Amino acid sequence: MGQDSLKELQDLKVVHTFYLGLLEKNLGHSVPVPLEIKNITDQAENAAAAIPEFKLWLNLLDLALTPPLVRDALKSLPGLETAHALLRYFTVKASQRAGDRDKTDCIITHLFRAPAQGDTPPAWHRPEVDSSYAFISQSALAFEADLYRALVDVPSEAMPPEHVALLQEFEYLYQELEEFRHFDQIIDSGIVQRVRELKLSLGKSFYHPDSLATLAVWNDVFGRKFDELFHDAAMQIKTFAETVQKEGGSLLSKVEGDITVKNLSEVETSEILKEDYQSAQDEFRKVSRYKKAVDSRRPVRMSTGGSSRQPARMAQETAQPPRPTIPQANTVTQRTPPTATTFNSSAPTATGSTGGSGKNLNTEVLAVAPSQAVHNAVQEGKLQSARQIIREHVRSSDPKVAHVFPVKNSKITLSSAEVESFRADYQTEKSFRADYANVMMTIVAYLARMVIEVDEYNHKASSAYLWKPHADALGYLVSTLERLNMEAEQVISVARARGLTEKADSLAASLDKLRDYGKTVSQTLQSANHPQ
Repeated sequence: MGQDSLKELQDLKVVHTFYLGLLEKNLGHSVPVPLEIKNITDQAENAAAAIPEFKLWLNLLDLALTPPLVRDALKSLPGLETAHALLRYFTVKASQRAGDRDKTDCIITHLFRAPAQGDTPPAWHRPEVDSSYAFISQSALAFEADLYRALVDVPSEAMPPEHVALLQEFEYLYQELEEFRHFDQIIDSGIVQRVRELKLSLGKSFYHPDSLATLAVWNDVFGRKFDELFHDAAMQIKTFAETVQKEGGSLLSKVEGDITVKNLSEVETSEILKEDYQSAQDEFRKVSRYKKAVDSRRPVRMSTGGSSRQPARMAQETAQPPRPTIPQANTVTQRTPPTATTFNSSAPTATGSTGGSGKNLNTEVLAVAPSQAVHNAVQEGKLQSARQIIREHVRSSDPKVAHVFPVKNSKITLSSAEVESFRADYQTEKSFRADYANVMMTIVAYLARMVIEVDEYNHKASSAYLWKPHADALGYLVSTLERLNMEAEQVISVARARGLTEKADSLAASLDKLRDYGKTVSQTLQSANHPQ
């Protein structure tokens, strides 16, 4: 026991030295240290008594240091001794403070990105941002083994099943990340906040090696994708500002609303990225808004194109009979960019003055387990994003082709009423026409999401497990169709009561198209799960 206390005390001293150096460098003067802390020795018999007081002092220093300071300081340190000491310190501490979790995030991400250099190469390879989930999982497992070695003296209990299930949600998050093509899509999706909430839901399991490994790989991959799209957005914003000026435009010229060319020219990416995400949220949202303003001034929003990767998959074939495929709905083969995803808790409801149930199709809270709640949030987020992406397409495309919306490897054809609903701007209203447009847009979003998931499910139907997330997503869409059906039928009834027969018929036709496809999906999933 005395030896364990001595090891812990030595870790605390390493942390203390790191903290003091960092504080003094940033303050420009020395930091007064209490005598009782200065007088602590490395004698085993005194270690156990000294540790509690030492931890209280470090708690105070923790409040003085921000995660970005720790992150940047780690990059300049030789070796991994300090990073490992910091990791053990925070793992034993198991603090639920956001700042402590963020610092731990910085430490594990640094360890993953900068493995020890020696004769033996690291057991893991950093995944590319478009790597397959199988490869990402391999990297996480290899890094997890390294974390267990670093934390060998730190007690670790088994994670509760519900927390294990929460970690499995990262497979869905990687799928969502893969679909982002623009910086504003990341911001609109709310994915950063959702991952923060997931980390918070893990409680003390956040500090378990299994969690730390999963989170480190996510931080690395997501961080690179975020930076890449952020720099791309900033470049497009600045290029637009420079072009306007070269063509004789004024810095005070308005681009959209209160956004001027001067605003665009003043975007400083390096300064924004130095800050912690939480501190820089307003700046990130501002860049996202500027990007949308620039896009709105172009005839057609530029796209980087569909994902060109062909994932290098592990051997996943099994002796099972192949799962049945699901036919596409009103699609034509055409390679196009995947849609992005979002989750917006303030999304407008699909009911309003119609006297409906009052349930919000995008924010209804279900009494389910935490892991299922996260899964539901992901799926609702993807639905809301599909609505937004289709809306952008309809509004920015040439009217002759606005009714043809590209989805994954296919496309869906929108009716005139559907196109008109996406063109309308009734989101702030509480009126029948707002309810009508909202329900119509949600129906189309459901169909688009089904087409995307069907495409992925069919592509991975013969794999050992990669088909399951898409089957789960389709299962969620099918299971919530009844809720959407009730909302739509209510709006249809109001339309007929008001003599709006054409609107009622158009909405009914869209709903019938979705219900028919939903039945096909449901029957296929049932035959896949329950073979005869």
